[in-house]
Amino acid sequence: MANMTYKDAVNVAITAIGETNPEAIEKLNAMIAQLDKRNAKAGPTKTQKLNERIKGIILEILEEAEDYVPMTGLLEDERLANLTENDEPVKVSSQKAGALLGQLIKAERVVRQVYKKRTLYAIAGTEFVAPDAEVVEDEDA
Repeated sequence: MANMTYKDAVNVAITAIGETNPEAIEKLNAMIAQLDKRNAKAGPTKTQKLNERIKGIILEILEEAEDYVPMTGLLEDERLANLTENDEPVKVSSQKAGALLGQLIKAERVVRQVYKKRTLYAIAGTEFVAPDAEVVEDEDA
């Protein structure tokens, strides 16, 4: 069962009261209107906006990379290392980057590959070639 919202609870109260107390029903309907008004104003928070910006930068880095990129490669990129917000430096930790990469993986925009105990990331659809694999040329070509 999903969590009951305040609006759901107020609707249950209205139903329970029925027609017995019109003044209480009027007040409860006013509460619902206030809840709707407050929810209409709600938008992404400052942190959510920053996280979306960081995810965009991560996608840019991965799109420009020709191969899979380790976490350190992402964090050392100047776009993330020198990230600022309102002229204040923003430190992107490996935990934050990992969480945002997890969201991108869940959204199927990024793929994750573990190779020799090292986790590597790339844009979805990128073919994985082991870094130390020998390239075999097709002799018929």
